[in-house]
Amino acid sequence: MVLFCAELTEVKVVYNMLKSIAIKEFAILQPMEEGLKVTIDEKCIETSAYIPSNMFLSYHIADDDNIMFRINLKTLTDILNIFGDDSNASLKLTFRCIGDPLCVVMTHTEENITVDCEIKTMNLDDFDNPSLSEECNLNKIVVTGSIFYELLLRLDNSAEDLKIMFSPDFPYFNLKSTSLSGESEVSLNKNSECVHSYLCKEKTDFTYAFSNIRHIIKVLNYASRVAISTGNSGLLGLQLIITSDDNQMYVEYYVTAQYMRDD
Repeated sequence: MVLFCAELTEVKVVYNMLKSIAIKEFAILQPMEEGLKVTIDEKCIETSAYIPSNMFLSYHIADDDNIMFRINLKTLTDILNIFGDDSNASLKLTFRCIGDPLCVVMTHTEENITVDCEIKTMNLDDFDNPSLSEECNLNKIVVTGSIFYELLLRLDNSAEDLKIMFSPDFPYFNLKSTSLSGESEVSLNKNSECVHSYLCKEKTDFTYAFSNIRHIIKVLNYASRVAISTGNSGLLGLQLIITSDDNQMYVEYYVTAQYMRDD
């Protein structure tokens, strides 16, 4: 019996996406009916990548809605990049049962070269997987990915802090970084053509460690849209839509605020 198996030809875009979220060595893989979820949980930041099942040439999971295991993500990305930037590669993943390794087969379709590897898996004794998106229900803006990328680059990227403000009044959405050399600030009007939607129930401003936000810059180049949302606790949600050949993948970041809001 095989719990999970899948085949994929769009290896490079998946490699770039997984590489961008690799903020820790190990990740949790969760094959689901709707696709493959890869999650990394840090102390103040959680990030997930979703590869929908329709991106795969074939995709199968056993009649089990709770298949989860931990692997070394760096090992997996190294294997995915074994043929470099050559796009003539295909990938096959096989996971037979809990405790078995994840079998990874990379094939160079033109040269007919096959690399067969096994990655050790680790069981999850206790993994709580709440829906953090439900906490980010206060304010939200959806913006073109390239525009949000430019906004972040305009800030002082040597800064330690990044303040994100939502307001029902102008300037609506504001980013401010603070460093020893001073402050830098950018704003985005809710009526801008690059803003697809804007919801602000009340004015909020929360401060985050800029080092946590910088992780998103790696993958913003591939994002068509970005949703930025916050909740009462200050939890920041960043949901990226990545389009490849009419297929959509998703990357989610959740970052805790450095300071609680003053009520």
